[in-house]
Amino acid sequence: LFDSEPLVDKWTFSTNGVAIMGQFGIPCIGFGPGHEDQAHAPNEMTWKDELVQAAAMYAVIPGIYVNQFAGEMPESMANLAD
Repeated sequence: LFDSEPLVDKWTFSTNGVAIMGQFGIPCIGFGPGHEDQAHAPNEMTWKDELVQAAAMYAVIPGIYVNQFAGEMPESMANLAD
């Protein structure tokens, strides 16, 4: 999408993905604009170019996921209501 290699690393803070994976067993990734030292900090800020790139990713990921995994999706999501 951006003709560049992604930065793959760990975060030293948490996301809702911890609960989603723990409660429902749904694998999660975290990504977004900004720098870790700015996350949840006083006067938090992000950069416009990173915000635009993140918005583009948010827009394309659902389609990529559905196209790749549509055949493996469950017929029912009733187990999520438990």
